[in-house]
Amino acid sequence: MTATTVTTTASTTAAPTLWENAQERNKATIKRVFAKFINQGDFSVADESYRTDIVDHAGLPGAPEGLEGVKYTIGSLREAVPDFHVTIEDISAHDNMVVIHNTWRGTHLGELLGMPPTGRSFLSVGIVIWRFDDDGKIAERWEHGVSSNMFAALGMRLLAPRKGRRTTAEGTQSVTRTVPLKPGKPMAWHQLTAELQGPRRREYEASRRRLGITSEVLRIDPRPDLDHVIVHFESTDPERTRQRWAASTHPFDQWLREQILDIHGEDPWVGPATTCESAGLAWTAPPKATATATAERSEGTTR
Repeated sequence: MTATTVTTTASTTAAPTLWENAQERNKATIKRVFAKFINQGDFSVADESYRTDIVDHAGLPGAPEGLEGVKYTIGSLREAVPDFHVTIEDISAHDNMVVIHNTWRGTHLGELLGMPPTGRSFLSVGIVIWRFDDDGKIAERWEHGVSSNMFAALGMRLLAPRKGRRTTAEGTQSVTRTVPLKPGKPMAWHQLTAELQGPRRREYEASRRRLGITSEVLRIDPRPDLDHVIVHFESTDPERTRQRWAASTHPFDQWLREQILDIHGEDPWVGPATTCESAGLAWTAPPKATATATAERSEGTTR
C-alpha cells in the first residue's frame, strides 16, 4: 500500500519543463550582467551574455550597432559616472523575455555626450526589457524612463528615434548649434520637450526619421546673461536634412517649427552649418568603450 502511494505521487508530480528552466536561466543571466558588467565593469561578461548582433533600442547617441554598441554605452556611462550602480528592484520572466524594474544611482563626475561634469547626484527609476534567443543570449533590449530620468536630473533632454534597428554610426555627420532662449521662455522649452517625450513622442520620432536624423540631443546651457540651448544631431546628410525641414509641410513639423520660433526666435535646424567651435561648444563623443580601449587609456595616463 505504501509502495503504491509513492508510485502514484511520483506519477502526478510534474517535472520542471525546459521552458521554465530557460526562464530561470535568463533571469540569472540578467542578474549577472548587472552585478558584474554594469556595476563592476567586467566586459568579459558582455561577451558571454550578448549576441554579437544585439539590437539595443536605447543605447547612447553615437553607439555603433551590436555588442560594441552595448560596451560603448555602458563604458561611457561608467566613465562619466564613476560610482554608477544599478539595483534590480523586481524581475520576472515571460517566454523569452525578461522584465525588470530598476534604479540607477550615481554622481556625474565626467564628460557625458559633451556635457561637462555637473557634480550632480541622481536617482532614476524605470523599466528595462530583454529578449533572449534560443541559446540563452541577449538578442534585444528596450527601456522606458530610466535613462530619460537620469538625463533630466543632469539638465539634459535626450530625444532620439528608437524605432527598429539602430542605423550604423559610420558615415554619419554631427552638427552642433547653439540658440538663445528668449526671455521668459525657459519654462516653455521644458514644456515642449516634455510634450515631445510624452504625448507627441511618436510624431516626433516619425519627423526625425523623415528628416534622416539618427540621433538628437538637446540641453540647456545656463549663462549669466541669457540661457541658451545646445542642439546636437547626427545625419548622413545634414544639408539634405536642413532642406527637408525647411520645405516640410507636414502638420507636426509646422507645429514644432512654430513652437521653436516662439521659444528661440530662430530655427537651429534651418540655420547654416557651423563648426562646434563657432557654435561655442567643443563637443566630443565619448571614446569607444571597450575593455581594450579602457586599458589603453589607463596606460596612457600613467606614462
